[in-house]
Amino acid sequence: MKKIEISWNKKQIILIIVNIALLLAYVILTVVSHKQTEGLYSQQEAARWENGKMSYAQVSAFISPGRQTGAEELASVRSAIATKLTKDSYSESKTGGRVWIDGYSGEVQAAIRKDTNTLNVTAVGVGGNFFQFHPMELLSGSYISDDDLNQDRVVIDENLAWALYGSNDIVGMQLWMNNTIYTVAGVVKVPEDGLEKIAYGNSNRIYMPYDQLKVQQDSLSITCYEVVLPNPISNYAYYAVRSAFGFSEEEEEQLDQQENPLTFDNVEILENTNRFELVPMLTKLKQWRLRSMRTSSVGYPYWENIARSVEDEEIILLIFRILVLICPVVCLVGLLWHLWRHRKWTLKGIMGKGMDRIREKREVRREEKLHMKEEEKQFEEDADEDLELHAVTDQDLFQK
Repeated sequence: MKKIEISWNKKQIILIIVNIALLLAYVILTVVSHKQTEGLYSQQEAARWENGKMSYAQVSAFISPGRQTGAEELASVRSAIATKLTKDSYSESKTGGRVWIDGYSGEVQAAIRKDTNTLNVTAVGVGGNFFQFHPMELLSGSYISDDDLNQDRVVIDENLAWALYGSNDIVGMQLWMNNTIYTVAGVVKVPEDGLEKIAYGNSNRIYMPYDQLKVQQDSLSITCYEVVLPNPISNYAYYAVRSAFGFSEEEEEQLDQQENPLTFDNVEILENTNRFELVPMLTKLKQWRLRSMRTSSVGYPYWENIARSVEDEEIILLIFRILVLICPVVCLVGLLWHLWRHRKWTLKGIMGKGMDRIREKREVRREEKLHMKEEEKQFEEDADEDLELHAVTDQDLFQK
């Protein structure tokens, strides 16, 4: 067998090494990108909710405090979503279990006290399945929910626990807001470093049932609504929530063409589940210079501020990932072009060889058929001779 010798010059070897290094850099940047988004648990409730039988999506609506969204509008939004799901055969009666969950929250500044010690805190009124969307680490106790028999239970963060009681192990302790007594159900961990710590801020936080906080602070309104819905086709859940908040239903193509990327409404709706995928990130890269513009009074809770900051970092990583791929892609295209120009074959030749092979196979099959026919004819002649021989033999025996 003849050996094929490949000779490389110095420039080609350097180019290969550079491309390998760039591809390795791309892999490293991709891994770093995935690691960053994996830690955003507030964006991943759809993945935790999925059971493998149906695709789900998490959608968030951030609402301006000026809209004064309360229990009445919340009920209307939930009713619209339930009607949409029932119409499209996703009702609980047909599936035999819950097909969607939601949670909501709003926050105000409030004063709480223990004995004579009074502190100003950020009070967060929560409802629905809020703590499923935001599974903060518990240091002691448990979360609160709408199903609790006693709606006077609250969750506080560890900063507030230490400020009031000097300990994290304070489940069952009591505190006051105005003249109402509340019982501590659990203590949650405060972010210690990174973006989480910066976005969380220095304020002490208390989480309590929305209706209870509304009684204490009448200015409270719902500023964040989150929902996990079936998403059988792209953007089904997103448009279901838009419709529930009163936005007109539009085809995705029309919306992309007509909608200003800036938000001028008092409700901003986004799909959390796909926000870090390639196509949405490319869209954000295209609109990056507009991200600092604020055209509405919509505010973001600390977990969304974290996500938006990670989005900015992901955009930078995406730029570097594109840049490191330019050289390998150009070299690959160049190699393919070189192989094409110096090819020793033609399409006509390949097709001719193919046709020759087809003709050869047809000729072989034709010869096989002729051979089989000859064998059948010979078999029939031999059979006739045997019959004649037996007939003569029987006649001789009869004469004898």
